[in-house]
Amino acid sequence: MEKIPLHKLIKTGLSTVPIIALLLITPVYLLTSKIHNFNFFLAWLLISFAVSLAWTLNLAFIVLIKRSWILSWVRVVIVGALMYIISFCVLMIIDPEIEIDKSTIEIIRLSNILAVNTIIHILIILTITQESKNKFALENSNLKLANLEAEYKLLKDQINPHFLFNALGTAKALIKKQPLIAEEYLLRLSDFLRASINNNHKTVLVKDELNLCDEFIALHKMRFGDALKYTSTVDALNSEKYFIPHFSILSLIENAIKHNASTLESPLEIRIYMDQDFLNVKNNKQKKFVMESSLKTGLKNLNNRYNLLNSTEIVIHDNDKEFWVQIPLLKK
Repeated sequence: MEKIPLHKLIKTGLSTVPIIALLLITPVYLLTSKIHNFNFFLAWLLISFAVSLAWTLNLAFIVLIKRSWILSWVRVVIVGALMYIISFCVLMIIDPEIEIDKSTIEIIRLSNILAVNTIIHILIILTITQESKNKFALENSNLKLANLEAEYKLLKDQINPHFLFNALGTAKALIKKQPLIAEEYLLRLSDFLRASINNNHKTVLVKDELNLCDEFIALHKMRFGDALKYTSTVDALNSEKYFIPHFSILSLIENAIKHNASTLESPLEIRIYMDQDFLNVKNNKQKKFVMESSLKTGLKNLNNRYNLLNSTEIVIHDNDKEFWVQIPLLKK
C-alpha cells in the first residue's frame, strides 16, 4: 500500500466539514422550522461535529489498518455502522421533542450517514489519486531532467576530443615544417585546453567565450599568419549580459577554418557581431583544392544543445560568397 498523504486528507477534511454539515442541515431546517423552534446554528455545530467524527473514523481506519481494502467501500460500511449508532444521539440533542414517526427518523439517519460517508470516501479517493498523480508527475519531470542532463553532457563531451584531434593535427604539421613555432604552439595549446576543460557549466558569458576565441585564433594565426583575419564587434556591455552554450562560437570558428582555404592573397575572414537577439559568426567562402569530408555533426551538435537548453534553434545562412550562423543569445 502506497504512502497515504495524511496531511492532505486532514486539510481536505477541515475545509469540507462545514460545507457538508450545511448541506445536511438545510433540508431539515426547511422542513421543520415552521413547526418547531429550530436552532439552526446549534444544529449546524452538532452536525459539523458528527461529520468531523466521520472524517476522524475514516482517517483512523486508513492509518491504523494499512491494507489496500481499507480504501474501498468496506471502510464506508464499517464507519457507517458506527455513525448509525451515534447519529440517533445527535438527532435527539438537536430536538428531543421532534414529532416525526420512527420510520422517517430511520430513513433520515440512514440517508445522512450514507451521504456523509459517500462524500468523504469520494474526497479521500480523489485526494489520494491527485497526490499520486502529483508524485508521479514530479518523478517523471526529474527523470526527464536527468535524461536531458545526460544527453547534454554527451553532446558536450563530443566537442573536446574533436578540438583536441584537430589541434594535434595542426601541431603535427607545424613540427614538420616549423619546429620552433610548433614548440610555442604546443605551450599555448596546453594553456588553451586547460582553460576550456576547467569550465563545467552548460552556458558561459559571451565575454568569456570571446576571450577563449581570442586564444583559439592566436593558436591558428601561428600557422596561418595574416592569411587568417578575425574581428569581433561585440561591445563589452552586451558581452556581459548574455549567455551562450560553452564552445558554441569556437565550434563555428573551427568549422570556418576547416572548410575554407586561406592565403595571404585571399585571407579567410571571420567576423563576429550581434544582431538583435542573435550572435552572428560569419565568414567568406573560399573553396579548398582538396575538400575535407563533412557530416555537419558540429552544427547538428550545437543545434541539439540549444534544443535541450531552451527549445531554440540556430539559424544557418549559406550563399555563394558567405556562410554564417546565428546563435540565440540566452538570458539567465
